[in-house]
Amino acid sequence: MGRRRSGRLRVTVFVALFAFGSVALVGCAANPDVSGLESELSTVDGVNDAIAGVTHSGAPWNTQLVVTLYLEDPSDAGVVEAVRGAAPVFVADDATSRHDVSLYFIGGQRSDYESDFDAESYELTVTPDICAALGVPDSGPYSLRLSPAQMREIADGE
Repeated sequence: MGRRRSGRLRVTVFVALFAFGSVALVGCAANPDVSGLESELSTVDGVNDAIAGVTHSGAPWNTQLVVTLYLEDPSDAGVVEAVRGAAPVFVADDATSRHDVSLYFIGGQRSDYESDFDAESYELTVTPDICAALGVPDSGPYSLRLSPAQMREIADGE
Protein backbone atom coordinates (compact mmCIF):
# COMPACT_ATOMS: atom_id res chain seq x y z
CA MET A 1 0.00 0.00 0.00
CA GLY A 2 2.92 2.33 0.72
CA ARG A 3 4.32 1.82 -2.77
CA ARG A 4 0.99 2.51 -4.36
CA ARG A 5 0.69 5.85 -2.54
CA SER A 6 4.26 6.70 -3.41
CA GLY A 7 3.57 5.99 -7.09
CA ARG A 8 0.39 8.05 -7.08
CA LEU A 9 2.19 10.88 -5.33
CA ARG A 10 4.93 10.87 -7.97
CA VAL A 11 2.38 10.94 -10.77
CA THR A 12 0.46 13.74 -9.06
CA VAL A 13 3.62 15.77 -8.52
CA PHE A 14 4.71 15.18 -12.12
CA VAL A 15 1.32 16.27 -13.50
CA ALA A 16 1.31 19.36 -11.27
CA LEU A 17 4.83 20.36 -12.32
CA PHE A 18 4.01 19.76 -15.98
CA ALA A 19 0.87 21.90 -15.71
CA PHE A 20 2.75 24.67 -13.90
CA GLY A 21 5.52 24.61 -16.50
CA SER A 22 3.02 24.81 -19.34
CA VAL A 23 1.30 27.81 -17.78
CA ALA A 24 4.63 29.50 -17.07
CA LEU A 25 5.67 29.17 -20.71
CA VAL A 26 2.43 30.55 -22.17
CA GLY A 27 3.97 34.02 -22.52
CA CYS A 28 7.07 32.75 -24.27
CA ALA A 29 5.61 33.32 -27.71
CA ALA A 30 7.69 34.62 -30.56
CA ASN A 31 8.26 38.35 -30.84
CA PRO A 32 5.89 40.14 -33.18
CA ASP A 33 7.42 40.89 -36.58
CA VAL A 34 8.10 44.63 -36.70
CA SER A 35 9.80 44.87 -40.11
CA GLY A 36 6.54 45.75 -41.88
CA LEU A 37 5.74 48.26 -39.17
CA GLU A 38 9.08 50.01 -39.71
CA SER A 39 8.44 50.25 -43.45
CA GLU A 40 4.91 51.59 -42.99
CA LEU A 41 5.95 54.15 -40.38
CA SER A 42 8.67 55.43 -42.71
CA THR A 43 5.97 56.45 -45.20
CA VAL A 44 4.04 58.63 -42.73
CA ASP A 45 4.11 62.36 -43.53
CA GLY A 46 6.77 64.05 -41.43
CA VAL A 47 8.58 60.79 -40.64
CA ASN A 48 11.89 60.25 -42.43
CA ASP A 49 12.69 56.83 -40.99
CA ALA A 50 11.64 54.46 -38.23
CA ILE A 51 13.31 51.83 -36.09
CA ALA A 52 11.15 49.36 -34.17
CA GLY A 53 12.09 46.76 -31.61
CA VAL A 54 10.44 44.50 -29.07
CA THR A 55 11.17 44.31 -25.36
CA HIS A 56 9.81 42.18 -22.52
CA SER A 57 9.87 44.25 -19.36
CA GLY A 58 9.83 42.09 -16.26
CA ALA A 59 8.54 38.88 -17.86
CA PRO A 60 8.44 37.19 -21.26
CA TRP A 61 4.70 37.81 -21.65
CA ASN A 62 5.05 41.58 -21.04
CA THR A 63 5.62 42.63 -24.63
CA GLN A 64 6.20 46.28 -25.48
CA LEU A 65 7.27 47.98 -28.67
CA VAL A 66 10.09 50.50 -28.69
CA VAL A 67 9.96 52.75 -31.74
CA THR A 68 12.21 55.63 -32.77
CA LEU A 69 10.87 58.04 -35.36
CA TYR A 70 13.22 60.33 -37.28
CA LEU A 71 11.26 63.51 -37.97
CA GLU A 72 11.39 66.24 -40.60
CA ASP A 73 10.08 68.80 -38.10
CA PRO A 74 11.60 68.41 -34.61
CA SER A 75 9.25 70.99 -33.04
CA ASP A 76 6.47 70.03 -30.61
CA ALA A 77 3.96 70.50 -33.44
CA GLY A 78 6.05 68.20 -35.66
CA VAL A 79 6.08 65.49 -32.99
CA VAL A 80 2.30 65.75 -32.50
CA GLU A 81 1.62 65.55 -36.24
CA ALA A 82 3.97 62.58 -36.64
CA VAL A 83 2.22 60.69 -33.82
CA ARG A 84 -1.20 61.48 -35.28
CA GLY A 85 -0.01 60.23 -38.66
CA ALA A 86 1.63 57.12 -37.21
CA ALA A 87 -1.24 56.06 -34.93
CA PRO A 88 -3.36 54.52 -37.73
CA VAL A 89 -0.31 52.49 -38.81
CA PHE A 90 0.08 51.02 -35.31
CA VAL A 91 -3.64 50.29 -35.04
CA ALA A 92 -3.78 48.57 -38.45
CA ASP A 93 -0.79 46.30 -37.78
CA ASP A 94 -2.20 42.97 -36.53
CA ALA A 95 1.11 41.83 -35.04
CA THR A 96 1.73 44.92 -32.94
CA SER A 97 -1.62 46.65 -32.32
CA ARG A 98 -2.23 44.90 -28.99
CA HIS A 99 1.02 46.02 -27.34
CA ASP A 100 2.08 49.14 -25.47
CA VAL A 101 4.41 51.42 -27.43
CA SER A 102 7.24 53.66 -26.24
CA LEU A 103 7.96 56.29 -28.88
CA TYR A 104 11.24 58.18 -29.12
CA PHE A 105 11.84 61.06 -31.52
CA ILE A 106 14.97 62.32 -33.26
CA GLY A 107 15.19 65.21 -35.70
CA GLY A 108 16.51 64.62 -39.20
CA GLN A 109 17.25 61.38 -40.99
CA ARG A 110 18.83 58.20 -39.76
CA SER A 111 21.71 58.74 -42.19
CA ASP A 112 22.52 62.05 -40.44
CA TYR A 113 24.09 60.08 -37.60
CA GLU A 114 27.08 57.76 -37.49
CA SER A 115 25.08 55.10 -35.66
CA ASP A 116 21.77 54.57 -33.90
CA PHE A 117 23.65 54.86 -30.63
CA ASP A 118 25.01 58.27 -31.70
CA ALA A 119 21.49 59.39 -32.67
CA GLU A 120 20.15 58.59 -29.20
CA SER A 121 22.02 61.55 -27.75
CA TYR A 122 19.85 63.79 -29.96
CA GLU A 123 16.48 62.46 -28.81
CA LEU A 124 13.83 65.15 -28.61
CA THR A 125 12.18 65.98 -25.29
CA VAL A 126 8.57 64.91 -24.98
CA THR A 127 7.02 67.98 -23.38
CA PRO A 128 3.79 68.17 -21.38
CA ASP A 129 2.39 70.26 -24.27
CA ILE A 130 2.88 67.32 -26.66
CA CYS A 131 1.04 64.99 -24.28
CA ALA A 132 -1.77 67.53 -23.79
CA ALA A 133 -2.18 68.01 -27.55
CA LEU A 134 -2.50 64.24 -27.98
CA GLY A 135 -4.82 63.88 -24.97
CA VAL A 136 -2.58 61.43 -23.11
CA PRO A 137 -0.95 61.55 -19.66
CA ASP A 138 2.58 62.93 -19.44
CA SER A 139 4.91 59.93 -19.29
CA GLY A 140 8.11 61.89 -18.75
CA PRO A 141 10.54 63.74 -20.96
CA TYR A 142 12.29 60.79 -22.55
CA SER A 143 9.53 58.95 -24.40
CA LEU A 144 5.86 58.94 -25.20
CA ARG A 145 4.33 55.77 -23.76
CA LEU A 146 1.00 54.78 -25.27
CA SER A 147 -1.34 51.88 -24.57
CA PRO A 148 -3.25 50.23 -27.42
CA ALA A 149 -6.41 52.08 -26.30
CA GLN A 150 -4.63 55.44 -26.33
CA MET A 151 -3.19 54.69 -29.77
CA ARG A 152 -6.69 53.86 -31.07
CA GLU A 153 -8.06 57.13 -29.65
CA ILE A 154 -5.32 59.12 -31.38
CA ALA A 155 -5.92 57.22 -34.64
CA ASP A 156 -9.65 57.96 -34.37
CA GLY A 157 -8.93 61.65 -33.85
CA GLU A 158 -10.28 61.73 -30.31
